[in-house]
Amino acid sequence: MTDQIGLDWLGDRIDALTSEVEVLSVSEWAERRRYLPPPNRFPGPFRFSVAPYMREIADCLSIDSPVREVALMKGVQTTGTVGVLENAIGYQIDHVKSASVMMVTADSELAQLRMETSVRPMLQASDLEGLIQSSDEGNRRKTGNTDRKIEWLGGGFLVPMGAKNANKMRSIPIQVMLRDEVDGWPDVVGKDGDPMQLTEDRTTSYEQTRKILDISTPLIEGSSKIKARFLRGDQRVYHVRCKHCGDLQPLRWHYVDKETGEKRGIVWETDGGLLVTESVRWLCASCGGEHYNEDKIRLFDPDHGAQWVPTADPVNPTVRSYHLSGLYSPVGFKSWASQVQLWLESWDENASRPRDVGKMQVFYNNVLGETWTVYGERLRFSTVSEHRRSLYRYGEIPNHMAMDYCGSRVLLLTCTVDVQGDWLAVGVFGWTRDQRAILVDYWHWEGDPSQPDDEGTWGRLRELVESGEYIADDGSRYGIAIALVDAGYLTDQVYSFAAEYAHSVYPIQGRTAPLKSANIKEFSEYTTKLGTRAFSVTVDLYKDRWAARLRRSWDGQGDQPAGHFNAPSDTTDKTLKELTVETKREKKEAKSGRVIGYEWHRPGNARNELWDLLVYGNAALEMIMWDVCYNQLGLDFVNPEAFWEVADREQLFYTRGTGK
Repeated sequence: MTDQIGLDWLGDRIDALTSEVEVLSVSEWAERRRYLPPPNRFPGPFRFSVAPYMREIADCLSIDSPVREVALMKGVQTTGTVGVLENAIGYQIDHVKSASVMMVTADSELAQLRMETSVRPMLQASDLEGLIQSSDEGNRRKTGNTDRKIEWLGGGFLVPMGAKNANKMRSIPIQVMLRDEVDGWPDVVGKDGDPMQLTEDRTTSYEQTRKILDISTPLIEGSSKIKARFLRGDQRVYHVRCKHCGDLQPLRWHYVDKETGEKRGIVWETDGGLLVTESVRWLCASCGGEHYNEDKIRLFDPDHGAQWVPTADPVNPTVRSYHLSGLYSPVGFKSWASQVQLWLESWDENASRPRDVGKMQVFYNNVLGETWTVYGERLRFSTVSEHRRSLYRYGEIPNHMAMDYCGSRVLLLTCTVDVQGDWLAVGVFGWTRDQRAILVDYWHWEGDPSQPDDEGTWGRLRELVESGEYIADDGSRYGIAIALVDAGYLTDQVYSFAAEYAHSVYPIQGRTAPLKSANIKEFSEYTTKLGTRAFSVTVDLYKDRWAARLRRSWDGQGDQPAGHFNAPSDTTDKTLKELTVETKREKKEAKSGRVIGYEWHRPGNARNELWDLLVYGNAALEMIMWDVCYNQLGLDFVNPEAFWEVADREQLFYTRGTGK
């Protein structure tokens, strides 16, 4: 009798079994289980309706998708991280359960930051914390949620990793590899080689079931990792349907139709040189129909025909790739008007030339989602010599010339110093509105800079910054507003000299790229070992700008271009040639010869002190602009027009003369 009861019980259980297992896609899981907490732009249950183009990309990571590799080359604020990467992690934890997952970013600090600001809040808000449990059931102290690893029910785990930690990647087989902002990764990690290859090697044990995701905003052409991954796939582009004629097409930036000569893509109007924000719109390539920023909701909606369209044959049918420019940023994120504003700040529409090469690269990378091509043509002396002016000489401030051609009188003076073994190179620059530069003085002071009391070098510099005065041709009087001294050589001596001054004299260290923690990419503050202020300056950004500015011509009539350079009539050819020495060239890996980036290069011992001083002078000006806008005007951003206005009206850095 007992045996029969047991058999009946077992039979009931067997009858209750089902042969069906519910398999969700990543997008289905996200809209069923994901919750976005504040301060997300749209808190609440996750919906792909905000950025519907992310649904297909996310579903490439579903367990029943045949796609093994997917690459997304994107502009900024297109929701790639939230819509794809974070959803993939939640999907693996809650639905797949058993997969080994690795999330790799540029460095370990950024990986931990991503965990703290994105992944763990997602687990909490989406009620997934209960699934987190250590696989070591014998050790109750292990929670399954540590800085190095998250484990969950089902045996799966997530390892956050920095691309620089290559030696830690070798022993972990990974089924799902999530690689974030790969263009910010190092090209080579010590003796361990390429971190892209090292991370891919971790997935070889799961060749038939693995998932590899690459997401990044592209950077430099020729060395872009995401561009290389994009070209491996079918290169899909998101097409939208015109609400007027129904034509299907991708969003494009401003262009002129070759056949009709009519403007198409993103267009706008200006009034007195200022953007008319409400005029920004997208024009259909076929009918010219107008669409405004709020029309994105309809344009991006698959129910109105929007869809991904492949444009190439992939290297393998299991490889997908997507390109999404910042023009697809959802309503409530980055508007078309703000993107046009960045364009106008980087490109001079009237002169058809760059205003700011650094901002132009940002536009290409962040808005167009395209790589930036670096041109390495060397500046010619004939081009630079055209910046010599017959209207003034060294030691003079030509305010009459400045008022006629530079938009204002000189409004402040900066001093910059390059320290050498037995001399100092010292430059004084005057600055007018729109960052037009006027070289006022340039010296080589010989002596022994290693000695703090050397009168030939530090003594003369003290005299200049403490009591030096210039009187312009209109009677205006100037002292040095700020002095920056390069601390790359004789660092301790430079720190000691600058420490004599409570403000206005600062050490600087040049860098080729911004510090990771920097809020401002051009420069960032740090504290010296003496406890005084110093600045790290991203010199390559300023070099890119001035290489473009020095190539600009001016016919001597009307206003000079913004950011133009002026040198006195008695500047020697030898001095001006110091502006032509450096070129930007490809940086290649020593062993393979592979292009791994670009760098500014100075051949041999060629003299380039004026070039360095000009770069530092521009940084000095922008440090003052930052200080005035933030600390005196109470702004939370740098407003150049507001700065120039108050600097002139209040005579912050000079005393106006009575002469004409």
